[in-house]
Formats: sequence, C-alpha cells, structure tokens
Amino acid sequence: MMKKHALLVGAFALGALALVVATVLWLSGNSLFRKQTLAMIYFQGGVAGLYVGAPVTFRGVPVGQVEDIGIEVDQRSLDARIPVRVRLNPNAVRFGTIDGEAATSPGLPTLVQRGLRAKLVAQSFVTGQKLIDLDFLDEPPPAPTAANSRYPEIPAVRDRFEALFDQVAQLPLRETVEDVRATLQSLNETLVETRATVVSAREALDGVATQVTGLAGEGQRTLRSATAAMDELRRTAGASLEGVNRLLEASRETVAAAQPELQATLQSARSAADAANLAVRRVGEITEPGAPLRADLDAAVRDLSQAARGLREFSELIEEQPNAVIFGRRRQ
Repeated sequence: MMKKHALLVGAFALGALALVVATVLWLSGNSLFRKQTLAMIYFQGGVAGLYVGAPVTFRGVPVGQVEDIGIEVDQRSLDARIPVRVRLNPNAVRFGTIDGEAATSPGLPTLVQRGLRAKLVAQSFVTGQKLIDLDFLDEPPPAPTAANSRYPEIPAVRDRFEALFDQVAQLPLRETVEDVRATLQSLNETLVETRATVVSAREALDGVATQVTGLAGEGQRTLRSATAAMDELRRTAGASLEGVNRLLEASRETVAAAQPELQATLQSARSAADAANLAVRRVGEITEPGAPLRADLDAAVRDLSQAARGLREFSELIEEQPNAVIFGRRRQ
C-alpha cells in the first residue's frame, strides 16, 4: 500500500516538473535551445515609447526584442545616454548568394562595419509606442561609444521623422478630441438650423411656385387672347389689303381707260396754251411804245376821258338846274 502511494506521488511530481518545463519552453519561445546574440544600442536622445519587450525588426521583419533599458550619466559633463540591450535571433536571417549557395553568417561587428544601423520607429501614433528597426545605411564606420562593453554595439541613427513623431505623441489628443466633439456638436446644431431654414425656404418656394403657376395660367390666357386678337387683326388686315388691291386694280383700269381722253385733253390744253402765248405776244406788240395802234388807243382813251368829263359836268348841271334840259343853261 505504501509503495503504491509513493508511486502516485512520484508520478505526480514528474508530471508537475514536465508541465513546468513545457511552460518555460513555451514562454521562452524555445529560446533555450536556440542560439541568440546580445547587442547594445546607445541612444543620445529620448526613447519615450520604447519598452522592455518591444520588437526589434529588420525592415519590418521581427528579428529580436528589447531586453533591458538603462541610463548612463557622465559624472563630469552630466551628459546622459540611454543604453538599450537587445536580444537578436541570428537564425531569423539567412545569408547566401544570388545563386542560392549557402554562406557562413558574418558576425555582428562585420555587419556594423558594412553599415548596419538602428533607429527608433513609431509603432503606433495613438499609443506612442516605439520599436527598434535595423537597416543597412551607406555611412562610414562609426567609432565605438563604449570601449569596455561586453556586448557588440550597433550604432544608432536619428530618424528623420523622429522629431515629428515626438511632437505628435506629445499632442493633447484628449483635448483635441473634446474640441473636435464640441465642433461636431456645433456643426450638428448648425445643420439642424440649416435644415429648418431649408424647410422654411422650401415652403416659401412652394408658395412662390404656386403664385408663379397662377401667373403662368393668367399669362397663358392673356397669350391666347392676344393670339386671337392677332388672328382677327391678321384677317382684317388681309381683307383690307385685298380691298386696297382691288381699288388699285380698279384705279389702274380707270387710268388705262381714260388715258386716250387725258392725252386728247392734254393736247387741247397744249394748243390753248400756244394760242394764249401768241395772243400775249400780239398784245405786247400792240402795247409797245410808238406803235400806231397804241397811239390810236391813247387818243381814244383821251376822247373817252373828255366825254366822261362832259357827262359829269352835264350831270352836275342837271342836278343844279333840272330845267336846263328845256331852257338850256343859264348865263351867269
């Protein structure tokens, strides 16, 4: 009975040990049986957003993680730098030729001499977390910053967008979101007011459209009346024009019928005018000074004047002496 109990306890202990080993292997990602490389990276500026366990990538591909972050301050100048220890997995990178021939993996110092550099890269603009990205840059080999370091050093370069990312990370996002929310609320209220204004404008436009429709009906009726008046005027003008045409035709026929008589009348008038001109010339010849007929006329006019004078005197005598017709003129 005791042996059976001891066997159960031993089996339970072995199972617990196996579970612990499996858990350690799972948490370590099988790193206990995998060759890994430790390296140091020294940053002169701030590393806000970088944390222990942050990924280390090569052009975006994970090749390790951050193991430790510290602070070193120079006692004399008080210059501070941030040493970051990273754990790299060399098996994540395969070295070879273009033809596919396998090649031995160069050491980390050789890669650094050939341009391997590290820089901080923003992992998220919202959380501000950062990671370390490795890449080959065309730069001369830098001087080591730590002479007695037990780990190989990867030089750090400053990202061109690092300052911008720092500023973005320091932005008051919560206040900005609140301002945006207030702005959206104001915009919503403005949209509601605008919608009410649009509804009022639409009702006003509907009223105007009704009035315009009524005016359009009146205009159509007026247009129909004007069209009827124009048609009547066209008919009247057509009848008048037809009458004028008939009158012109009758006048043309009358003139054509009276043309011979008019020509004869014009000929007679022309002959009478010639006779009158001849008479006027003869009268002018008779009345010219020194003409015999004019002398006779002058003498006749004088005789007529004397006779008229005698008659006037006789009439005056009769008026004064009515009996002078019988007894004659008295001598005085």
